[in-house]
Amino acid sequence: MARFLYWGYLFLFFVGNAVFADRIKDMIYMSVDGVAACFRRHNGTHQFGCSSSRSGSVGIVHIVENEDDVRWLETNGTAGLYTVVMPFLMFTRETLIRLKEMNNINGVLLARNSSLDRPSVYSPEDTCPNRYSGYKRCNDKAPWNPYGSALLLEDWSFPMFYMENDTLLEEIKSCFWKHNAHNRETQSKRSLCALEMKSFMFAAIDSESCIRRSNSKVNLNPIQLCDPLGDRNIHWPLVPLTEDMESVIMVTARLDASSLFDGLSPGAGSAITGLVTLLATAYYLNTLNATVDKTNVMFSLLNGESFDYIGSSRLVYDIKEGNFNSLGGKTLTFDHIKSVIELGQLGKGQLYLHASNFDSDNIIPRLEKKLSAKVLNNSVPPASVQSFLAANPNLTAIVITNHGEKFVNKFYHGILDDSQNIEFNRNDSIGIVSALAKVATMLGNELYYSITGTSAPNGSISVVEDLISEMLYCYVESANCSLFYAASSPGTKLADYVLPLYVGVHRVANPVTSLTGQLLALLTGEKLPEMNASTCYEHHLAWMGGYNFTGLCINSTVNYSPAVSPAFIIDGYDMKSGIFSSWTESVWQSLSVRMFLKPSAATERLSMILGSVVTILSFFIVWFINSHTDVLFNSSENPNC
Repeated sequence: MARFLYWGYLFLFFVGNAVFADRIKDMIYMSVDGVAACFRRHNGTHQFGCSSSRSGSVGIVHIVENEDDVRWLETNGTAGLYTVVMPFLMFTRETLIRLKEMNNINGVLLARNSSLDRPSVYSPEDTCPNRYSGYKRCNDKAPWNPYGSALLLEDWSFPMFYMENDTLLEEIKSCFWKHNAHNRETQSKRSLCALEMKSFMFAAIDSESCIRRSNSKVNLNPIQLCDPLGDRNIHWPLVPLTEDMESVIMVTARLDASSLFDGLSPGAGSAITGLVTLLATAYYLNTLNATVDKTNVMFSLLNGESFDYIGSSRLVYDIKEGNFNSLGGKTLTFDHIKSVIELGQLGKGQLYLHASNFDSDNIIPRLEKKLSAKVLNNSVPPASVQSFLAANPNLTAIVITNHGEKFVNKFYHGILDDSQNIEFNRNDSIGIVSALAKVATMLGNELYYSITGTSAPNGSISVVEDLISEMLYCYVESANCSLFYAASSPGTKLADYVLPLYVGVHRVANPVTSLTGQLLALLTGEKLPEMNASTCYEHHLAWMGGYNFTGLCINSTVNYSPAVSPAFIIDGYDMKSGIFSSWTESVWQSLSVRMFLKPSAATERLSMILGSVVTILSFFIVWFINSHTDVLFNSSENPNC
């Protein structure tokens, strides 16, 4: 019985210690939840992004709201390392470079305050997106993205996080004003409010280095340090390719966007306007029931285009190598491709056709007339057609956009490229929805004419508008929407937030890619209501929720192909050659921010001295007791016993 009591007391002792330790931790630290971290990426020659130290980067909170606050850090910030908390107004390249050049900055927290106006411009992308890849290089004197700050292409020496929680922001400000703001010249002599940021990145230097270290044969237990960026491309032919078909018109759009912070790449104006227009065009053309004879149409959504055209370069590589057979019936070759029409950034207002080699293709003058568009001859913006023209400079290529020689999107590849940026209103039928529906129906009619040689029958533009409105809601407002439920398996739980369009790494499936492929299948596939789930699976068809969410079998020719750069499948490829994309993403363990009260330097020294004294005294007491055991403890046996 005593033995059981002993183990019971021991168990309670350890449980009590653990609970007490957690309570102490909760009293010391306040977790800053809902933050998004800047992380590290690499290409063949450099590393970009952010990382904390392995144990976490700690800095004294300093609120930066104007130029004077920055100048104070440069001249008077002597209390140790600082973590800067700033609004969007101050989150500029000029300010961040100044912070980087200081030796006392250990972190940056970008805090979005809902009571403040949005900045007029915020694009962390380069002025020339995908500057060193593709067919036609950018002119630095007249860049495509004049609003770009190139924050994405900088190697930052401190971690950066983003938050948009007003309550937590007020907690941080309150702590700052209470402990840090007064008597700043004596900060080093008192306890100060501080932030600890953890975002340590395991990879470093460049893609070649991190892949080599991950595959090192010297280490018996190699650790994955980085992963190639990539996912899947989505394809749908109007009808399966056959031997009788002579040509294919490719209609493409990009599927991805980028951002400085993890999980926040809305891409509304950068990618989604073109994406939903392609889906609507495919749906509309499918309803026209065109009779395909010699010319077919292939719709492709290309992934990873933000990073040196990963998806399009892999598609072109597979076509050239004779390995692209994702359309069923026949392997596609470059000889089959008649023209490539890309849907780029779209919106209200004037449309532009960036055209190359269109002398023998009369679809361009027809589109010019129907869309009231301006034609820019031999103009090639940063788009997927760059990969196709690099492989075949004589190919007819068209990019339909809302911009001429420079972007109108002032938030390109930024976290503010959201529904507000494209002025999306679900109840507004004359805004962005109407503009995209016009492009989808006019393009669908011209594709019908190119296929059949006859004018398209009258289709319902109102149905297309309703579809685009619902799709925009799903992509820029919330994934918890009726269309995504209809395109998912019955009972699927969908997230009630905007899904990020970041391409991710190749070994993790991207939810946006899966939902988009299933949605394209729902919109264009053959509905088989007579089949139940088991019969549908037996015939290797797609079982979805359907528009009434009770289950519907779909027979579709939607298919996928790899969107991973050829650089990672070619043996001995030189990562520094720049021929193919070589982007990788670092592996990390945890991303977190927490606030606490950091003791003054004097208090820390006193704690260290007292701890050292107690440790030395403990060793002395143990030695003394051990060396005088026979005196302190009478352990000799009684000879009379």
